[in-house]
Amino acid sequence: MTALTRMALRKLGRFGLVALLTVLSALLAYVLNYIIVESLDFVYVLEQDIIVITIITFLVTPLLSWYLVGLFFQIDRLEVKMAKLASIDSLTSAYNRGYFYKESELALSTLSTDQKQLKPVVLVLDLDDLKMVNDQFGHAGGDKVLVEFSSILLDVINPLGIVGRLGGDEFGVFFKQINSIELQKTIDTILERVRSSMVEIEGQHYSFTVSIGVSFIEQYDTHGLETALKTADAALYNVKRSDRNGYSMHDNHAIKVCSNG
Repeated sequence: MTALTRMALRKLGRFGLVALLTVLSALLAYVLNYIIVESLDFVYVLEQDIIVITIITFLVTPLLSWYLVGLFFQIDRLEVKMAKLASIDSLTSAYNRGYFYKESELALSTLSTDQKQLKPVVLVLDLDDLKMVNDQFGHAGGDKVLVEFSSILLDVINPLGIVGRLGGDEFGVFFKQINSIELQKTIDTILERVRSSMVEIEGQHYSFTVSIGVSFIEQYDTHGLETALKTADAALYNVKRSDRNGYSMHDNHAIKVCSNG
């Protein structure tokens, strides 16, 4: 079943599908009976026989189709849930690593020539000193920080780009198209939102910061994405080696900008 067909069935809903199947079944019963009468020349078959069969169809079809349509929607919900489990990180609600790569590569492959005037961009983001939180409050405390950070990131990035958890406290962001002004604004917003956020852990309010590495994608394929993520990672650790709590931009194999709050 195609995605378009599935969407149309969802739009109709259970009542709509049952009504549609009932009407189609009744019409089919009427047509089949008429064809049989005409082809076999059963002159003694009364018109009311066809009417009786049509009425029976109207009574039986809704009951049967209600059950079958219910099964369809139950299976559809399970498939949606399974697809979500396969693509979403259960803790942070960001894409998991595999799906982040898949969606980013798909977006790259669909870039047209006129769209390539603006280079795609990737960000690699890593929380600062999360180990200290884990050591003091355990992983449950660290998880609260991760959830809060992911919530901020998803709120700022959607629908401009794709957000994924690459592993541990490292996240990735992919922009298919973004101009330099919008990119700068987005990075500044992330840093400011994170700096001003507070997480309550065991009655204590904890603030945290993030370091960001930025890289432009030069090749619009899997290799280009992987290379950009590596260079963004290198830019990230340039921030980590300095004061953290900022960003570093990698373009044309050189660190161009580093800004800390």
